[in-house]
Formats: sequence, C-alpha cells, structure tokens
Amino acid sequence: MLMAELVCSPEGDAQTLHLQARIATLMALSGVFSAGGENLQQTLTTLSEAYAQWLEEKERVLAEEEEILNQLLQAQKGKEKKTLGYEFNRLFVGPQSPTVPPYESVYRHGERLVMQKSTLDVRRWYRSEGLSLAGASKEPDDYIATELEFAAYLLAKALAGFQKNQPGEAELYLKNYNAFYQEHLRIWLPRFVTGLFTQAREPLFHVLGEMILKTVRAVPS
Repeated sequence: MLMAELVCSPEGDAQTLHLQARIATLMALSGVFSAGGENLQQTLTTLSEAYAQWLEEKERVLAEEEEILNQLLQAQKGKEKKTLGYEFNRLFVGPQSPTVPPYESVYRHGERLVMQKSTLDVRRWYRSEGLSLAGASKEPDDYIATELEFAAYLLAKALAGFQKNQPGEAELYLKNYNAFYQEHLRIWLPRFVTGLFTQAREPLFHVLGEMILKTVRAVPS
C-alpha cells in the first residue's frame, strides 16, 4: 500500500544524515503495521536497525532512548513467531473487533468509528501532494501505516530540497511535516499508545508504543 518510493542518498552533512535516519525509522514503523503480524520478524529487524542508526545520528542520546532499543531487541528473543503474530492480530486486526484500532478517527470522534471527518482531512493532505492510496489498499486513509509513511514522504521531500541546495523547498516541507504532525499525529498517536500500554499482553508492543512516542515528533524548521 505504499504511496511513494522514498530513496535517500547515503551521503550528506549532519542535518541530512539525521533526516535520513528519521525517515528510515518512520518508514520502518509504517512497515511494521502494513506488513502484518505474519511478517513481524522481518519488519522488527528493519525497525531495530533504523532506530539504531537514528540514535547514532543524534547529538545527544538519552539513556531512555537507548533502553528502548535494548528492550526492542530483547522482546524479540525467545518468542515464537506465531505468538507475536496472534497478539498483533488481536490488537490491530481481528477477527474480532481489534483491541487497539490503528485508525485516527477512532480516537477523535468518541464512537470508535472509522471514516470520520479526520479521515477526510488526512485524504486532503495526501491529495495536496498528488498522492492517493494504492489501488489494492482496503484501509482507510487515516490508517497508522499510511499516516507514518506520509510523514516520512514529507521529510524526504525536505531532504531532497537540502540535497539540491534549495533551502526554501526544504523549509516548506519541514513546515508541512510539522503541520501534519500537529493536526493529526500529535493528537491521536498518544491515545493509541495508551491503548497499547493497557491492552497489550506482550512486552514487545509496549516497547513499540514507547518508540512511537519518542520518534514521531515535530522537527526543527
């Protein structure tokens, strides 16, 4: 269900390297949800690698941030793939109503319903960039994987501006990212993570929630 293929140059100064690492982490988080419970082993490995790189590019790494990485790596050990896959489906998919629905509208309109006003607002954001969901996608526009991917897309456009020595374009997309974060991600993701903290039976998903809170944030513009 990817909307765009994001390709980032491995070369650049500290600012662009930090952006690259943040983009990779957002894309890896998106991939955890979009690839499903049956592919957790692969997507969590990608997430661990992206987050480790992001920490390497930070000027100052907090002990709690390093601990999240350690806990993520530890939580993947000793668990059968089926166990984590079952828990993923119980939380986010079904067959019963998901315990922690991964859709923005559920957390913003009080009735646990999808396809509400916030869904249409998110769709307008995508269309403003000429993007739409892939034809095979059955998920609403405000699915967590798609919103995280769009956030990564906006940062990738900012990165491209810096790499092309077009600071005006770069600043525009950094502002767009922050606006999308303030209007959408900042409002509902903490509530989604609270659901993980209270409902998840496997420590892995608590760690995933902590990582979302630490990495999905506004950026300096």
